[in-house]
Amino acid sequence: MDKKGLIALILCGLIMLYFFNTMQPPSQHPDEEGAEKVAEETIEEEKTIGVEGQKIEKVKKAEKVKKTVQEDIELQNYIVIQNDVMKAVWTNEGAALKSVILPEFMAPERTQVLELLKPSRTDSLPLSMKLTEEGRYQLKTRRYKVVESGVDRVVFATLLENGIQITKDISLQSGKYYFDVAITLQNTTDSEILASYSITVANGLYPEIDKITGLASIAGIDVGKGKTKLAHTDVKDMPYKNESVGITMAGATNKYFAAVLKPSVNNRIAAVTSESVKNPDPFYEDDFTVDLHAKRMTILPQGERRHDYAFFLGPKNNKALTQCDGLLAISDYDFGMTRSICKVLVKILNMFYGAIPNYGVSILLLTFLVKLVLFPLTRKSQMSMFRMQQLQPLIAKLKEKHKGDKQKVGQEQMKLFKQHGVNPMSGCFPILLQLPVFFALFRTLQNSFEMRQAPFVSWVTDLSEPDKLLHLSFTIPFLGEWLNILPLIMGAASFVQMKLTPKTTGDDPQARMQQKMMQMMPLIFPFILYTFPSGLTLYWTTSTLISIGEQILIRRSVKKLDIYYKGKRVIDAKAKVK
Repeated sequence: MDKKGLIALILCGLIMLYFFNTMQPPSQHPDEEGAEKVAEETIEEEKTIGVEGQKIEKVKKAEKVKKTVQEDIELQNYIVIQNDVMKAVWTNEGAALKSVILPEFMAPERTQVLELLKPSRTDSLPLSMKLTEEGRYQLKTRRYKVVESGVDRVVFATLLENGIQITKDISLQSGKYYFDVAITLQNTTDSEILASYSITVANGLYPEIDKITGLASIAGIDVGKGKTKLAHTDVKDMPYKNESVGITMAGATNKYFAAVLKPSVNNRIAAVTSESVKNPDPFYEDDFTVDLHAKRMTILPQGERRHDYAFFLGPKNNKALTQCDGLLAISDYDFGMTRSICKVLVKILNMFYGAIPNYGVSILLLTFLVKLVLFPLTRKSQMSMFRMQQLQPLIAKLKEKHKGDKQKVGQEQMKLFKQHGVNPMSGCFPILLQLPVFFALFRTLQNSFEMRQAPFVSWVTDLSEPDKLLHLSFTIPFLGEWLNILPLIMGAASFVQMKLTPKTTGDDPQARMQQKMMQMMPLIFPFILYTFPSGLTLYWTTSTLISIGEQILIRRSVKKLDIYYKGKRVIDAKAKVK
């Protein structure tokens, strides 16, 4: 072999040796080799475990990720958003509401400002969410990242393991009793996602001490023509689920305040559920939660869905409720069938209050105004009753003359009534016309927010409560431990009014029974109204006193009338009217 061939052979050998060494797999460490074997065994084992094992493995993985997320995000438990009428404390655990204080209002005991919401369950705070299909993420206690925080705004965000990013943008305007809430669900994956969620609306609503209109969950239902019907569920009827078509809002209410979540569009809510819960504080023994369930939706790949809400937390008066469209249905429910008249009466009441800032005086002026407007009807009714009383001697003679012939007695009575212009129904009909106004006044003074903690005179410090002149050292059965003077004054005035009311004479057993019942009313009414709000008893007492004056005036005018029968004066106008 020549020299050139020998050199080429050596170079080829070196090149082959180099490639042989570089192409060999690197030598493995014994531990790594064992790890690879374990991994291979695990893969083989997963194949044999089946679907159940895969589920367990997935749950373990999700728990591990959740634990990492909770450790990475710091707990922020006191995020304050406030304006001049509301102070709210938020937490990033569930991106939810911990407390709502209304500094303008005092609690019923008047020792501290009103804390409208004070939830006891940290796993179901107001505005916390739950994905219906993905319950394993525990959104109600999951710590959100606080993206932005200020005096009037906070933004929470969290990215779930299924690729959905949830953002809650919560803001509060000056002078408003509601939060603007924007909830955005963003799909960060390349696949379409079907999702639905529920939101806790209320939990730990302050129970106003009142046995007439207590705590309840509410759901507004659109019934067309711009009208909203309110479904009202008492605590004793819970759990309850409302799946009506056209639900527009959900929330909770007591006698004077409400917590309501209302979407910006009316076709978003699928159902509203309410459930009573145990609260360690005995004052909240009737505590409950209300949840709004949104309809199922499709989120396109890399797309998002934004839902806007108004979260109202305030008093049930017109000024506050009109801040959000559709909330007046809440006060309409309290006023019942006479709501139209009640609204007018409340406006007049507030008009008087604007001139004289005392709702007790406003009730007096309103009572005088109502009695003045209704006086023509009252006079017509009273005049008819007095005329009927004057005709009783003639009616008695007719019964004696045609004894045993009821048909003839009836015919003669009708002739007598026609001759003297008396209609037997004219005494009742004007009273029936006044009843809607009386009922409306009753509902207005019993339920209107304006009466809450409104003072009148020295001992009447709250027109929504009994007047409580004196605290007794003993308890009166069915009446309590307070001496309430207004119902007693009302009872005395009712007794005087009863004495002035025209009485039917004769031997009619039914008429005598009615008279006995009327004589019992002045004794019954004070007991019925003894524990009623003092604003209501103030109206009733004032109305009774005015009615006494009306009766005296009408009696004087009736005495000027003569009664003629067949051309002869049988009743002298100067005769005493009994």
